[in-house]
Amino acid sequence: MAELTVSYDREGEKQTIHTGSKVLGDIDINYEGVPADQRGGTAKQLLASSALYCFCGALGKALETRGATYERITGTATLETGVDEKKRARVTGITLDVTVHMDEDYDFIFDRVEKIMKQGCLVTASLHAAFPMTYNLHHEC
Repeated sequence: MAELTVSYDREGEKQTIHTGSKVLGDIDINYEGVPADQRGGTAKQLLASSALYCFCGALGKALETRGATYERITGTATLETGVDEKKRARVTGITLDVTVHMDEDYDFIFDRVEKIMKQGCLVTASLHAAFPMTYNLHHEC
């Protein structure tokens, strides 16, 4: 079993997530000068970003492992919220719309990988028990 630890620090209006990663470094969230009514949604944005990043990374690796090359992968994550039976705010679903820009010679590989990726990646598959994940994959030449 692998573990990952991040840490959090808040000082006034500045919040920092220390990832311990050479790639990500620290993530600073600074509300200074931002009106209160514009401060919401940060955690939802981080969750949607994490799901999209993980999925696109796994998709790229799955294509590469099967010998396909691609120009780029683009995507969006749309996070939906609602309330549960106790009227608590909850994430109710995430939809990933992802496009692989690649040569049509790899259509057969894309079709196989698309079926595999409908099962999700580490992050999104972990969320399946909590709420629906929708995966819309597209191939563009």
